[in-house]
Amino acid sequence: MRLFYAVEFDEKTKDALIAKQSILKSGAVKANFTARENLHLTLRFMGEMSGPDFTVLKKVQDLVSKRHDPFELEISEIGTFERGRSSIVWAGIKENNKLLQLQKDLEKEIAANGFIPENRPYKPHITLAREFVTRGDINKIIRDVGALQHKFSVESISLMESTRVNGKLVYLCRYKTDICKEN
Repeated sequence: MRLFYAVEFDEKTKDALIAKQSILKSGAVKANFTARENLHLTLRFMGEMSGPDFTVLKKVQDLVSKRHDPFELEISEIGTFERGRSSIVWAGIKENNKLLQLQKDLEKEIAANGFIPENRPYKPHITLAREFVTRGDINKIIRDVGALQHKFSVESISLMESTRVNGKLVYLCRYKTDICKEN
């Protein structure tokens, strides 16, 4: 199973992201847009895992979930990662210490349980489109899309599986825990 930890979105947040994707679509010659049901904020990609690993990852999630309170995030700017002749277009998350603490705690527990630590710094973003190609200036299209400035609550963590169903990429929630600090 290809697994990752994520924050799933409510329908209002998905609506806001899909609205921005619609603007992007008008400027794209070619692009692979993230399906509505796959929109999420990755906390940590784990990769290919086995059944016993899944049990440990659930335990990690349980421990971390009990050490944090729910919090609010704000989706802000739209940006790109350049990949040769195409781009990945993303929506950024406004800097938030509670998110960074949650992700750092998750990373610490993952490493403490024998998994390889992630060495890259965490850059929270939501992928809107991959392989984005435009005839014009991508920076102009990004300016046309504009900032999002949408707030949403983070009340749970999900352990997701990335798989293909009938050739279509699907992210399935395999385990979900509420964030609720124990006193």
